[in-house]
Amino acid sequence: MSAVEPPDLRAPPYLPHLESPHVLQMGLSPLGDRPWIETDSDLPRYHAHKLAERERCAADVYRSDPASLPAQREFADLLLAHLTGEQRDWFAIRDGALLFLPAGLAFTLAGDEPLWQAGLWVADDIVLMAPAGDDYRLVAATLCSPSHWRLAEKFGCSLAAIHGPIPGFDAALTPSVKRFLAHLRPEHPVVRYNWSLQGDDALHPDPDTRAPAGAQTPLFYRTERQSLRRLPASGAIAFTIRVYLHPLASLAQTPGALRALFDAIAATPAPLAHYKGFDRLAPALEKYRPHTPGRAD
Repeated sequence: MSAVEPPDLRAPPYLPHLESPHVLQMGLSPLGDRPWIETDSDLPRYHAHKLAERERCAADVYRSDPASLPAQREFADLLLAHLTGEQRDWFAIRDGALLFLPAGLAFTLAGDEPLWQAGLWVADDIVLMAPAGDDYRLVAATLCSPSHWRLAEKFGCSLAAIHGPIPGFDAALTPSVKRFLAHLRPEHPVVRYNWSLQGDDALHPDPDTRAPAGAQTPLFYRTERQSLRRLPASGAIAFTIRVYLHPLASLAQTPGALRALFDAIAATPAPLAHYKGFDRLAPALEKYRPHTPGRAD
């Protein structure tokens, strides 16, 4: 139907742990010919989720520094041009609204919260980082599907402060991330993927719910497809985050995927493994462990 091929949603479209067993890495690659934003039939579900999250906990999912409004508008204009240009089989402007054609959804084009409005057009969450000396500061975000962190605690923070709770991140990656962003050009956006595990299929898991998972708890494989691009006029960095959630059992469809997952978990340093919840999920993980021929179970 579309010039932009949607991923097959029956299984995880990305398995980043197959590319590298390291949980903590930059893993950036040029976006190239890949779409900036991935659109698929799940968009109505994400749209409804965002509206419900804004109603439930407004300050937790959308925040904006008034000084970021020019960057927000710049982002919204770029996104609108992308959707109506490169994804015109999916999107069109009619009667002053943006339509998602497969589902007949109509989105508002104007408003006094441009980043929030633009975030409703896509499944992705969106974070804007503004230059602040030789660093960047989180100045606006629509964040409805975070993985165990709160926008209220990160808003206005620098890169180092945002990633501070992640064991090993500051020493291993903060200098490299800052150097990379300093040289990121508008015409060369990049993409990266990360993965995690969780004991439910919530797009916005409760960061306070960290109870051990029982042996029968079904686990889910969570992938984030993240893009980074510099906005040419404002100089801000636009960071988009698309979450995919699939039952962990679906990895069995890909030869070697479950075994590689257990190898990656085993290779993760203990502090980082604890942060990621691997120890908490260990009882539930065992039922997914691949059988090794010749080994007594």
